[in-house]
Amino acid sequence: MSAAPPAPRPGIEILGRQSSHYTRQVRMLAHELGIAYTLAPIHDLMSDDPATYGGNPALKLPALRDGDAVVWGSANACRWLARRTPGDAARVFLPEDARDPLCMNAHEVLAHAMAAQVEVVFHEIVSKRPPDATSRKRRASLVGCLAWLDRAWPAIRATLPTDRIALFDLGLFALLEHLPFRNPLDLAAMPRLVAFADACRDRPSAQATPYRFDAPPPEARPD
Repeated sequence: MSAAPPAPRPGIEILGRQSSHYTRQVRMLAHELGIAYTLAPIHDLMSDDPATYGGNPALKLPALRDGDAVVWGSANACRWLARRTPGDAARVFLPEDARDPLCMNAHEVLAHAMAAQVEVVFHEIVSKRPPDATSRKRRASLVGCLAWLDRAWPAIRATLPTDRIALFDLGLFALLEHLPFRNPLDLAAMPRLVAFADACRDRPSAQATPYRFDAPPPEARPD
């Protein structure tokens, strides 16, 4: 008698928010790789229970669950997606694949800008706290990072492969789209970034992951 076939592997579950640029980066990569997933919204960002964030003790989103495996953070979630299917790893250009100093620095600047965007939104928009020295520095660093990326754009593009999915592109697009959604900035002085975002909007993965606020769970909705 032949052995029973293995049980079907559960699908991918992304724990995050449709309003999060980190979550969107992961979702876009899943779409680009043709990997089906379900989104499990994290509604309470003030929760101090690691279980809310897939067990992450840092209390941060997103997380990705694949069967019994759970990985924390957008970068790790993207790495997992890239390596999940044989051959997919070669299709994705990850930050650690960068060898040129400019490309390495561009990834570092983007990572900081994405983090600074979260800090600015929480301080100024979610918490509605008045500006202080720390918040002004965060906003200045965000704007400075964007301005540097715009100035260096032609050279940065030359360091990125044209035949692979660059995680840098997905993260930058998610950040640029998040600005008008949560933290409007005047990007008129950054025409290269504006043109990049305009072009990326035609990607099916971008059209499948628009920013919106997740509907509250039934128990949180008013009668």
